[in-house]
Amino acid sequence: MKNILLIIHKLSNGGAERAITNLANVLKDDYNVTMVVFDNSKKEYIPNVKIIDLGTPANSKANRKISVFFNRLKRVKKIKKEYNIDCSISFLTGPNLINCLSKKNDKVIISIRNLQSKLNLNFFMKLANQISINKSDKVVTVSKMVEKDIRENYKNVDNKIITIYNMIDNKLISNLSQDIEIEKELLKDSFMDDSTKSFNIITIGRLILQKGQWHLIKAFKVVVEKYENAKLIILGRGELKGDFKKLIKELNIENNVFLLDYRINPYKYLMNSDVFVLTSFYEGMPNVVLEAMACGLPIIATDIIGGTKEILSPNSSLENFVDKVTDAEYGILFPNMNEKYDISKNITNEEINLSKTIIDLFLNKEKLNYYENKSKVRIKDFENNIIKKQWIKIIEE
Repeated sequence: MKNILLIIHKLSNGGAERAITNLANVLKDDYNVTMVVFDNSKKEYIPNVKIIDLGTPANSKANRKISVFFNRLKRVKKIKKEYNIDCSISFLTGPNLINCLSKKNDKVIISIRNLQSKLNLNFFMKLANQISINKSDKVVTVSKMVEKDIRENYKNVDNKIITIYNMIDNKLISNLSQDIEIEKELLKDSFMDDSTKSFNIITIGRLILQKGQWHLIKAFKVVVEKYENAKLIILGRGELKGDFKKLIKELNIENNVFLLDYRINPYKYLMNSDVFVLTSFYEGMPNVVLEAMACGLPIIATDIIGGTKEILSPNSSLENFVDKVTDAEYGILFPNMNEKYDISKNITNEEINLSKTIIDLFLNKEKLNYYENKSKVRIKDFENNIIKKQWIKIIEE
């Protein structure tokens, strides 16, 4: 069997980390898979995959970062030689650069996971991306919109770039949703008790500006005015948590909004919810939407620069965005919202429209059931066996 090396910063808490873990799990049956992690301080484990922890997290000092970078580069070169690596696959900018600069006789595949033009990258990060693209054998993007973004902003990509979507392990999600340990966790969260359940809305994501969750919180104030037992569950951690707590208190919806932390196993929360809402301003490929669909949830999501439309309306043009609420093939698309950070109590027209979209879906049980079924149908296109074949194809080319 060929020897495959996977490279990433760490294995916890992010979409890229979950994606590379999924990739390791599906490739290990066909290849000898080794993984290099720059910082595995949380001691993540993948059965039958050797994880090599370089143990070199960089701190904020520039000279320390440079020293760490060259240390990583040297060690990855040694690993590729020692394990006779045939193909190296890396996720995210830093690991991509290390992968390309350590290239020996291995085929080098890099994966770009987000819209680079939206990240306000400095000169050195842009240069790192371009060097990686130049030196790689293949560039994998996580959505067609990310592919389009790379084509428009970088050179030398025409013959090597391809989109491969994230994969979803339906069987694993089903098993995790029945996890006894998560059941204990849920007992602490009495709002999940079915006896008091009215209408549970859930969103998952870091509490940062990109995700726009304040729009959902303010829209939910209107929902609560009509349905006092409605609940909003927000899973995630981030810099805006304090602001959101204050906003929730000022809107007097503390008994309805549950601002929880990151959950390593969110699936029981998804299974106990009725609708998933995404308010991001941009995404690479919103993995949380796929996870929600795997749990059979109807989706309401902003039509953004990113993978949302590719999931919910795969036959639509990437160039045109909706200007009103649109019932798409696999979910409901909502016009992108104002990116100005506003945690005042003033509720805008677009937030009122979002609340109406949520309420309308709640009232229309036929439509709710329709999109539950559509989620179950669409998620089959992202199952492991389908996405695995696409990765094997580029490894073997």
